[in-house]
Amino acid sequence: TLCRPNVSPEPPLCPIACLPSERARLAIKNPVVDISCDRRSIIMKELLGDSWAAWIAADVVLGVGIALLLKFIIPKLPTFQYKHVDDLTGSASLISDNYVKQSSSEDPRRQQYARTTETYYNLVTDFYEWGWGQSFHFAPRYKGESFEASMSRYERHVAANLGLPSPWNAPNNPPLRVADIGCGIGGPMRTIAQFFKYSVRITGVNITQEHINRAQRYNNRAGIENCDFLRADFNNIPVPDNTFDGIYEFEATVHSPDLEKTFRELYRVLKPGGRIVTAQYCLIGDYDPKNEHHVDIIRRLDNYNGFYAAGRTVAVTSDAFKKAGFRILSTEDVFSKEAKSDSSFEDVFTQARLAGSTPILWLGQIFFYIGETLRILPRGSYRVQTMMVGAAEAYKEAGRNKIFTPGQVFVLEKPKA
Repeated sequence: TLCRPNVSPEPPLCPIACLPSERARLAIKNPVVDISCDRRSIIMKELLGDSWAAWIAADVVLGVGIALLLKFIIPKLPTFQYKHVDDLTGSASLISDNYVKQSSSEDPRRQQYARTTETYYNLVTDFYEWGWGQSFHFAPRYKGESFEASMSRYERHVAANLGLPSPWNAPNNPPLRVADIGCGIGGPMRTIAQFFKYSVRITGVNITQEHINRAQRYNNRAGIENCDFLRADFNNIPVPDNTFDGIYEFEATVHSPDLEKTFRELYRVLKPGGRIVTAQYCLIGDYDPKNEHHVDIIRRLDNYNGFYAAGRTVAVTSDAFKKAGFRILSTEDVFSKEAKSDSSFEDVFTQARLAGSTPILWLGQIFFYIGETLRILPRGSYRVQTMMVGAAEAYKEAGRNKIFTPGQVFVLEKPKA
């Protein structure tokens, strides 16, 4: 207890006695008992003095703080139980020790990219969902537009570029098949399913079972019925040739160590004449491969996130698509002025909810450190949060130096036979 009678063998005071105004009340009610305080109570006395108003105000502030904690923070804690991770600390070590500290992008992940990607998302999904939302991608933002509105508009823009021939307000029998590669927990899937109403059936392809579990749960809550899922590596999708009428993906294939190989597989499962709309991570503008600082930023971006963006300029990415057999119908950086974006990628990231603000990131680290110390959060949470802060700083540096975009959108077509 913070305050206790200097009398023995009286039992210690209950915790309520540590509240400032209750301490004063006890002293008045029982002046014989000397209520002595430890260092924290002495500091409180020095700060607040003997003013009743100050002590009562302190109680009010404390009460409001507890109320805010109970209303806004505690309800979020079940999100961070990590029941889907057998060894949170070990998984965090796998990423942070073996990959984050690599001096180049030619690291061991390339030999085990599938395991790395699944491990990474098992670690960060709770953080992404809490601080970003249910759509794990970036989106260009217009002036006066909310974060959520920008995400939804961008997802509809991608859907419209699939060029599907059917009227959107009339069902097809059978419905057209569309693949969502790296579907995450289904944020874009739900938007696009509603955009097309019931004229398409969307198949989410994902290597992380926890993502599929959450996506199914959220789809059920939203009443989304025209979707299904495949747990699969996007380099080996277990469907026949020419299955899908269209394919889209939001920044998922940045986890592929071989972009050409991945898009050869997507070419195989896409029907002739079908389109892929893909948002790619590309090095742009001022990136200089001879600039050690630029190289280090991209190294950290890759290694903190399980990416393979190093070396992927727009030209290199375009060449990989052409070698896979696609015809490039269009490409643009959706965060650029040429694409009529009102905000740069750096602006979008730093303004986005709980992810981009440095003070918020620091407060997050304090929150997770205290939560883990008090065993409210599972062991390893703070280490994952530290990794996420490193990733956020790399994103901000890449945007600030104008060397990177997560929104180089390509519209690709598989030629008709």
